[in-house]
Amino acid sequence: MIEKLKEKTKEIISANNTVIEPKKNLVLVIFTAVCVFAVFVGIYFFTRDIEYLVIAALSMIPLIIYAVYSFFKEKRQDISSEKDKHEFLSGAKYRQKEWKTAYFQYKEKHSFETISKKGMVYDLKKRYRKNNFWVMRLGLLFFIGSVLILFIPMTELKDKVGAFFGILLGGVLIAIGFNSFMGVAVQKFLKQQKDLTEIEKSYVKGKMLSFGDNGINIGSSYTVIYTNKFVYAIDNNSIQDMTRKMVRVKQYEDNLYSGQEYRYYISLIYTASDGMTKTISVRLDEFQCEMMMAEFNRRFYPEREYDSTALEIIENSVSV
Repeated sequence: MIEKLKEKTKEIISANNTVIEPKKNLVLVIFTAVCVFAVFVGIYFFTRDIEYLVIAALSMIPLIIYAVYSFFKEKRQDISSEKDKHEFLSGAKYRQKEWKTAYFQYKEKHSFETISKKGMVYDLKKRYRKNNFWVMRLGLLFFIGSVLILFIPMTELKDKVGAFFGILLGGVLIAIGFNSFMGVAVQKFLKQQKDLTEIEKSYVKGKMLSFGDNGINIGSSYTVIYTNKFVYAIDNNSIQDMTRKMVRVKQYEDNLYSGQEYRYYISLIYTASDGMTKTISVRLDEFQCEMMMAEFNRRFYPEREYDSTALEIIENSVSV
């Protein structure tokens, strides 16, 4: 019986092991709500206390209504996303007058980013510090707060245990933040490079765009990419093409659909040192992707008529 229950549980869990399939989740929510309601009705039958019926109605009925609403909201957006996919993959979206107007308005207010006059290494480290310094500050907050709780007289044992774990969490966050603040990813990158002088020259004169922990710099000789984990330099002679990628992220709260967002990426296709064709992706916002695509085609393929080339659409679900 237990094995059958385990198999059934695995069956109703989706591929990412975090979100239950919508129809089955809706049935599960309604079934659970009805069962709980039945329990309260049973209590009322024996106690004749009307409060139990009121509690059941006020808690279970809104839950069922919201579950049904979330289900049909997800289905509506699934249908509309099919149109979004088609327009994205065909490039029709980027030929629409409304989109072009919004893009040109964006370009009037935003341009390629300024590279620090102190050079590539300083510029990259500064970007890591800007994006990750909050982690270290959060860690310090946890650490100091937990230490204070730990040494307050008359603190209960359970609070001291919680404070101990708070100190551990704070220490981990401080270590992660300090790691980024010191530019460890940049240091690893520097140790791996043989032709650092040329990369430096190319980077300083390059076109740079960044989004959160991600950035890309197209230089005269090298394209430098960084994420929250690594920095990578690709010889421009090995680059084959650049495309864009769109990821639809479906968001759930307690397995109930809460909304979606589209995330955009630039994908650089290049020939690695082992002769294999590889792809590396960098997240940017939608207009930044267009700016970088246009700059790439201007530099690498000025003879071809530029169109909004798309690589792929990816579906992803996350619990928030």
